[in-house]
Amino acid sequence: MTLQDQPGVVGPDRSVVRTPGAVGAAPVVLGEAELAEFYNAHIDKLFGFVARRTSWDDGARELTEHIFVQFFAWWQKHLDHARPVGVLYQLARWRLYDYLRRRGRMLTVEPSDLEDLIGGTDDDEFAAVERRHDLGKALATLTEQQRQALLLKHVANLSVAECAEALGTGVDNMKKILKKAREALRQAPGMDAYKSAGMAKEVSG
Repeated sequence: MTLQDQPGVVGPDRSVVRTPGAVGAAPVVLGEAELAEFYNAHIDKLFGFVARRTSWDDGARELTEHIFVQFFAWWQKHLDHARPVGVLYQLARWRLYDYLRRRGRMLTVEPSDLEDLIGGTDDDEFAAVERRHDLGKALATLTEQQRQALLLKHVANLSVAECAEALGTGVDNMKKILKKAREALRQAPGMDAYKSAGMAKEVSG
């Protein structure tokens, strides 16, 4: 299965959804140098994103390469797309969904993924376990969309616009999702003991 599937893109539920971006009549083909530059700029970050979701198993590297192959096949036909990085992570989420589903697992956000969102007063192992426990309970109060939005923004370090593209929503709505997610984390039981200044920042691009 390729990312480009007439007349749209095949998502994780095998249904046809809207093809991101406009289809040009005669798109210019990217050369090897341009593809290599994009690949080198994003491979390590995308691999980390994939490997976290797959528990760093042996399939993480192969899956990451497969995602790039599918993405480049799509990108060559949509070179005018404004946010290709968002599409890359959209595709990564779909392929991760498929990969984990075949193994009887779910695509989830773990407390360890978002620990950097909160601070602590102690660096010892016990304090770290407590932070993960408290953050785990706080994350359980969020919607799946809110957790995925925080993951893309603060782990993958995507812009708000790229997060919106990856999750298939508008930029203004993504700002609202991130704002509500941060507020929910700050207000969750047990989270008042941690520094959360980073979560309180105004969402921008």
